[in-house]
Amino acid sequence: MTAMLIYLVMAIDLPQWALKAIDKIRRGYVWRGRKEAKGGHCLVSWGKVTRPKELGGLGIFDLKNLGWALWVRWLWLQKTDPNHPWSIFQIQVPGQVRSLFAMAMSTEVGNGTTTLFWEDRWLHGQRIVDVAPQLYKVIAKRNTKK
Repeated sequence: MTAMLIYLVMAIDLPQWALKAIDKIRRGYVWRGRKEAKGGHCLVSWGKVTRPKELGGLGIFDLKNLGWALWVRWLWLQKTDPNHPWSIFQIQVPGQVRSLFAMAMSTEVGNGTTTLFWEDRWLHGQRIVDVAPQLYKVIAKRNTKK
C-alpha cells in the first residue's frame, strides 16, 4: 500500500489528517489484515513499526518522513540533472524542506551553470545572505534566483 502512495506523497503535501487516515488503514492491514484494527489488536506502537529494520522496526515507511525524503531527492535531481525531461515539472515543495535541502547542500561552482550565485552555499559552505545580509537585502528578488 505504501508503494501506491509514493507518487502522491511526492506531488502533494498531504495534511496531517490525511496521513493519519492512511496510517489507520495501513495499521489495520498490518495487525489484522483488514481495514481497521482497534488498540487491543496492535501489539507494538506504530512509531516502533515505522522504524528501520536495523533499529528494531519492520521497515514500513513513515509517510511524513518519506514525503520529505522524496522532496529533498527531487530538489537534488533538479540541481544535479537539469537536462532530464522531468526536471521541468514544478513540484510544490514546502519551505521547511527547501530549508533542509539548503542546509544539507554545498555547491562546488565549476563552470557556474547550475550554481545560483545568491542562493547556493558556494562561499566556504555559506550563502551570500549568510555572509553579507545587508547586501542581500538591496538585491531585487527577481535577481536572486539567477
